[in-house]
Amino acid sequence: MLLNDWITTGGSEVGISALDFYSIGHICMGIGIFLFFSLFYTIPMKSKGDSRVLLPLWAIWIITVACGIAWEYIENTLFIELGIKFEGRQDSMINIITDIIFVGVGGLGMWYLAHLLFQKDKYTFFYYLLGITGFLLWISIFIILRSATLA
Repeated sequence: MLLNDWITTGGSEVGISALDFYSIGHICMGIGIFLFFSLFYTIPMKSKGDSRVLLPLWAIWIITVACGIAWEYIENTLFIELGIKFEGRQDSMINIITDIIFVGVGGLGMWYLAHLLFQKDKYTFFYYLLGITGFLLWISIFIILRSATLA
């Protein structure tokens, strides 16, 4: 296998190689989806006298991965049909699989952070602060890599 099969070195390989600048975007997606759905964990957790949560963290991670799978389906069907998919072609199977894995990795990182910070039930603010900061950092890396790849 050639390096180009694994890592995109130019715009014409986006969606074909296993890793491209959108791979970083999929980590961002995993972070963002997990952050959003973790509200269903933290808001009920903060309610006085009620120790139940709407969604356990493992279920939030499953939802995150399911959203990543749904995204890949929509991206490779509807977006192509509407003519808004980058390069107008379907992603390769290896690219789809790695994109879903990266969504899961982003969510897994947030799950780990939640596990660390929710132990004391008083670090919820820091969880969301670190999550949003991480999300913005990954978005910045995505923009830089996208610019470098398409240049």
